[in-house]
Amino acid sequence: MKKLFTIFAVSFLLCSYTSQAQIFWTENFESGSTSGELVTAYTGPNGTWTLTVTGTEGANFNPWYVSCAENGHTNGVCGTACAAVSSTATLATLHIGSSTTSTIPVGDNGASYDAGGTGGVLSAPATDRRAESPIINCTGKTSITLSFNYIENGDGTNDDGTVWYYDGTTWSLLVNTPKTLLCGVQGQWAHYTYALPTSANNNPNVKIGFRWVNNDDGVGTDPSFAVDSVSLSTVGSSVTPPHAAFTTSATTVCQDSCITFTSTSTGTIDSITWSIPGITITTPHATPLVQCFTTAGSYAVKLKVYNAGGTDSTTTTVTVNAAPHPVIHKTGHSLSVTGSYTGYQWQSNGGNITGATNNNYTYTYSHSITTYTVLVDSNGCWGSSTLNVTKINDINTTANTFTLAQASGNEIDLFATLTVFNNLDIDIYDASGRKVRHDIWQAGNDNKKMTNLNIANGFYLIRLSNETTSTIIKWLKQ
Repeated sequence: MKKLFTIFAVSFLLCSYTSQAQIFWTENFESGSTSGELVTAYTGPNGTWTLTVTGTEGANFNPWYVSCAENGHTNGVCGTACAAVSSTATLATLHIGSSTTSTIPVGDNGASYDAGGTGGVLSAPATDRRAESPIINCTGKTSITLSFNYIENGDGTNDDGTVWYYDGTTWSLLVNTPKTLLCGVQGQWAHYTYALPTSANNNPNVKIGFRWVNNDDGVGTDPSFAVDSVSLSTVGSSVTPPHAAFTTSATTVCQDSCITFTSTSTGTIDSITWSIPGITITTPHATPLVQCFTTAGSYAVKLKVYNAGGTDSTTTTVTVNAAPHPVIHKTGHSLSVTGSYTGYQWQSNGGNITGATNNNYTYTYSHSITTYTVLVDSNGCWGSSTLNVTKINDINTTANTFTLAQASGNEIDLFATLTVFNNLDIDIYDASGRKVRHDIWQAGNDNKKMTNLNIANGFYLIRLSNETTSTIIKWLKQ
């Protein structure tokens, strides 16, 4: 378990960074992930980040993640988990979390790491690994400055973050960044700049790396190491920064619909990045971008464009209205939908039923399974519900009740509580079991009159039947 202790650190500036500096490479780690995306799964606007294990590690090493579980912030702001993008909040970061097989903490909870201290009994989190940028082409660039925002704590050089530089041949330590200030249990974000070696000038094969090491002694304090808003710049670039702009195929859609976003940015565009808080974009650097929305709500869609002269961004809000979810209720042969909608259409086996445009529909008998669907319109968003209706059993005593009334000595009336939708056979048997009369109860009626019953007084059984079942009515003729 970690032991908390206070470390006072001073951030300092190691090189001059003037207002004339022109950014030509940027990495903002806008993965769209809220937690758990490993750095090796992240591909940014400049390419895919890689990982090198740079020393001996335990079985439960602390991984590099790219997510907003540790949200990026500008200089002087206290760290948080995922936060909406703002003038001080910059979404996902590259950070050291803990292993999913660790004890406490478990997985990607931001820049919160397992410092060990159990002698390998509960976990073995010793870590030594470097997250490495894609190749950066610095051709035509000189006097290059690296800038980034970060938080860092740990335990001196035992649990420590460092910045590395690759010149196309070998990796070398660039700077051991100082620990940042704490604000409560959170780290306070700091801005840092450093001049790259002259070997970076006009070098087409530069890389930047961030390395984290920690031992397993249980001494160490969060945060671990988190980095965001990385950029390379040079002085005196004549490239004009780009202007970000994009069009949308729609600004208001229904749930489960897709919108096409097309960049119309002007100027020299080296790369672009789309971001939508709360949504993981599978192709964040494509244009046009086709994004589907499965959850209702308002979404801030941001486009950021880059070139050697700088960056620009623009944001548009789109609204996703909820799709209705009607439920069909069945009572007898009547189907209905609760709730109020602006339009209805009932279907039978996929085809519209003419005139069935109310919130209820009464169906007739079918000799096979019938699929009934209701489509409802809620302010332009359509939803549906489906119900399968099997062959109607007119003699189901829970749905239909049959009674008898004797009109005269030779006439009786049979009644049903529901309309009979298929023909029923009527057979009358005397006390000896002999059939004395047969008739048909025609479909579409809820009563049947039987006349000219010229049979002797006495006790009779009247059997009503169809091809699936039957019921008996007792009759005492007098």
